[in-house]
Amino acid sequence: MKDKNLYKQILGLSGPWEVIKVDLSIEDEEVDIEISYKSNKGTCPECGAQCSIYDHRDERRWRHLDTCQMKTYLICKTPRIKCEKHGIKTIDVPWAESSSRATLLFERFAIDLLLASKNQTKAAGILRVSFDTLHHIMAKAVERGLSHREHEDIKHIGIDEKSMKKGHNYISVLSNSKKRCVIEVSEGRATRSARTLINNGLTDKQKAQLEAVSMDMWKAFINAVHKELPNASIVHDKFHIIKYLNDAVDKTRRSEARKLKKSEDKTLVKSKYLFLKNQENMTDKQLTRFKQIQELNLSTSQAWAAKENFKEFFNSETINDGKFFFAEWYQDIMDRSLTKMIIVGKMLIAHSEGLLNYIKHPIDNSVAEWLNGKIQEIKVIGRGFRTFENFRIAILFFLGKLKLYPQESQ
Repeated sequence: MKDKNLYKQILGLSGPWEVIKVDLSIEDEEVDIEISYKSNKGTCPECGAQCSIYDHRDERRWRHLDTCQMKTYLICKTPRIKCEKHGIKTIDVPWAESSSRATLLFERFAIDLLLASKNQTKAAGILRVSFDTLHHIMAKAVERGLSHREHEDIKHIGIDEKSMKKGHNYISVLSNSKKRCVIEVSEGRATRSARTLINNGLTDKQKAQLEAVSMDMWKAFINAVHKELPNASIVHDKFHIIKYLNDAVDKTRRSEARKLKKSEDKTLVKSKYLFLKNQENMTDKQLTRFKQIQELNLSTSQAWAAKENFKEFFNSETINDGKFFFAEWYQDIMDRSLTKMIIVGKMLIAHSEGLLNYIKHPIDNSVAEWLNGKIQEIKVIGRGFRTFENFRIAILFFLGKLKLYPQESQ
């Protein structure tokens, strides 16, 4: 266990790096491997020039992979050189990145374990490190991944919101639907948050080449896109639109159910999910009752039919087709006095450009919604996050499709 040459081979060290001491503590279950630099010359980390050793930094410790089931640490007083061009600089060590608390091999293993388990607490327990140490590894991996992210051409993006904590505490999420990944996350959902999201997530070149953005009809997101992405078309997400229509159906049902109950008519009692569920997912009993209600031609049934009819809008082949369809659809709900549906119809008129843009750019937030589900899983497994930055790091680590590993160990 104290063989210096053995540990030199295990660590893959070569001159002028030498293992000069191995301390074993059975009580603490730890092995400390002391390393020294045996040369009066060193390489400048900025320009690669060979320079004279100036002095040595204070002793530092790096966590390494366990050896013989013992926690293993590397210890070294890292040399500093004096470069004529760059001044006094600490030389790079072959076992770790600068400012890291762990070796390259330990970081890679920690990243693999996190990706496999999706659980920071369990991973920290297996690795026998503190939560803060593991989070530092994750933060470095995300920083590394963002710096090496390939700035490929992006034509379409999605912007969506996600609750971070109970109450009105939200994050905004920028996603790449083609790669099915999160590009960036910002705190809040105000215009300023959305602008920060766009500017942090996209390069100027990507912003200029972007064709369309899929989003809800949230004013702050619209304002941010108009300001930061003037060349991109706003496409209002069809799933959000259907959700508004579903809400209108449910409000119609509740209102009509109250009126019917006054005359002791229980036709719509406990019928909520009949009008929210797809017919193909209904049981035989549910389907029979649903058809019986439909035959009564109640306002609720008419609202449900209007919602279903609206789905045909998304099959429009031209802008004129879409305009004509919408005009007829809106006139129909007006003629039937479907108050709750008319409210949604007026909202769609106010956002008609974003609605019609779907015909030119048939994109939606389906990937963004899928990512929101994955973000929820991260939140649940992590039992919430104390700070936004911790939440952001976890989201980008697991869902950013970043190159997380230290480059030297890839």
